[in-house]
Amino acid sequence: MSVATIEMKPIAYGRDCKTYLLWDADTKEAAIIDPRFDHVARYVREIEQTGVKLKYAIDTHTHADHLSGSDRLRNLTGCAIVMSDASKSKVPDYKVADGETLKLGGHQLTLLHTPGHTPDSMCIFDGHRVYTGDTLFIGSAARTDFMGGSPEKLYESFRKIEALGNDVEVWPGHDYNGHEHSTIAAELETNPHFKADRDGLITMHKIKGDLPANMAEILSFNTEAGIEENKIIKPTDVASFGTPGKDFTLLDSRYVDEFEAGRIDGAILIPLPELHDRWAEVEKLPHPIVSVCRSGVRATMAMMTARHAGDENWLLLEGGMQAWQKADKPMVSDTGKDPDVITSKFAVGGSCAAGGGTCSAG
Repeated sequence: MSVATIEMKPIAYGRDCKTYLLWDADTKEAAIIDPRFDHVARYVREIEQTGVKLKYAIDTHTHADHLSGSDRLRNLTGCAIVMSDASKSKVPDYKVADGETLKLGGHQLTLLHTPGHTPDSMCIFDGHRVYTGDTLFIGSAARTDFMGGSPEKLYESFRKIEALGNDVEVWPGHDYNGHEHSTIAAELETNPHFKADRDGLITMHKIKGDLPANMAEILSFNTEAGIEENKIIKPTDVASFGTPGKDFTLLDSRYVDEFEAGRIDGAILIPLPELHDRWAEVEKLPHPIVSVCRSGVRATMAMMTARHAGDENWLLLEGGMQAWQKADKPMVSDTGKDPDVITSKFAVGGSCAAGGGTCSAG
């Protein structure tokens, strides 16, 4: 095996979810770790610009706070989806055992089972960096109070990470503290969760927090088949469906303040939290239904509700109102101001970290 460090680039960087693209410089074989559904177009552009061939999409666990982009990347690139063999998801092509390796050209990735946050949590070790998913954050740690979490198992998983060596870099699946990466040595010195003894860690993790927003819909999406490409449309496609309210329906699943600030003319509002209870209204709407939200996340969750109700005649507006605005398509507003796409003041949700942070809806 090559001793050279595998190439790596963070993608879709921001405060919340972290995604990493890894590749072998010689063969251009690549893997992506924890891709988000609403950033798939960015990943595809990055893959094309880097000149690599995506071989694997790896989910470090069954995510509860965001929609996985692995299934759509498989549709678009032909990559294989990898998850832990402890996962109950129907999506992956390969379910790997603890310590199993994946080859990227002359390099290998070692997959380490690290339960605690969820039973199927794992970390990826490339020989120099460990990608810790939602197991270990910089200065913090995964929650263990939902989805089968266990502080006792998290403690054992921490010791498995510690055994990789002090100089190994830590690259987490989330960042709630404004840091890009760390080292195992630094976390042992400064991270109260990582350096705690077993009893201390269990005590710290007795506190329960709010669940991530829309968790049921997210888990449904992440454990089932995703959305077919022919059901994903662009802003330029919408006009071909005719007149909204007559020939089809534009169903906006955002909060009322977002809807009033800027929407597509003719759209109707049913906020996602109300959709299930108002399903009798939805059944009477002209179909197909084009599902719309801010970035496409809540609109996708709305499509999960429709799927479970047996209604498959739905389409997703890719990129949501952000893409609509970027395409310079017309909007209307009820605020007396120029129409705009805003973040709702009602958009809140629990963090995946123990003791802090929030996960925002898209």
